[in-house]
Amino acid sequence: MMMLSNCLRRCAFVVTLLAAVPALGAPPPDGASAEAQQAARTKAHEGLKLYGADRWQEAFDVFQEADRLFHAPTLVLYMARCQRKLGRLEAARDLYEQVLGEPLPEDPPTAFLEARKDAETELAGVRAAMEAAAVKAPPRAEPAAPAGAEGGGSLVPAGVAFGIGAVGIGVGAVTGLMSLSQVSDIKARCEGQRCPPELQGDADAAATLGHVSTVGFIVGAAAAATGVVLLVVRSGGGSEAAGAPAAAGAPRRAPRGVAWSAGVGLGRIELQGKF
Repeated sequence: MMMLSNCLRRCAFVVTLLAAVPALGAPPPDGASAEAQQAARTKAHEGLKLYGADRWQEAFDVFQEADRLFHAPTLVLYMARCQRKLGRLEAARDLYEQVLGEPLPEDPPTAFLEARKDAETELAGVRAAMEAAAVKAPPRAEPAAPAGAEGGGSLVPAGVAFGIGAVGIGVGAVTGLMSLSQVSDIKARCEGQRCPPELQGDADAAATLGHVSTVGFIVGAAAAATGVVLLVVRSGGGSEAAGAPAAAGAPRRAPRGVAWSAGVGLGRIELQGKF
């Protein structure tokens, strides 16, 4: 069976050789010499032998050289076939279209007509292969985010901390002024170190305002410090993102940072930090 297959292949190649090369025996166009035509015919024989031996790149180069010597649609057809065998579908398509778009003489050789018919059939196959390759092509990868874009974190937590700090300092300043004002008023109504009993409520209120002022200043200062820490942590958070990417399927770790919680009550303040 193997010997029979090889024999049939050789017979088909010989038929192709006899059908393609005689086309170069057509009358040479104006400006073409008989020597160039004979040289092209010799090159065509050489190219067909290389094509039959599956040496498609070498065959393409020889066919191209023969076509420069004496142009013929059959040579362009075999150039297209070589490109198709090499997997260069776009180049093969362009050459097939060149064969189909080439004007024929008034009495074209039979080989020229057959070359155009074969080019039309083979061009349809090339286009179908290109469409199938386009469907199977993997989706284009999205561009990677710049290094540090994700690891840097957001400015919102730092902004919130600075906002709380401003509010705390503002409350401390206002209540402190109110406390000082009440203390000054009480002193003005007292005789030396002795004050009327009815001023005891005002004294307690002034003391409460003093405590609130102290707490406000402490909370404001702590929140401002937290904002500074968050800014520092954010500025250094891109080092991990700039390194090697995590392995596929590995669980993502939460971004490193600082989380603060604060609790404020009458006369007390609690601050906790987690790293």
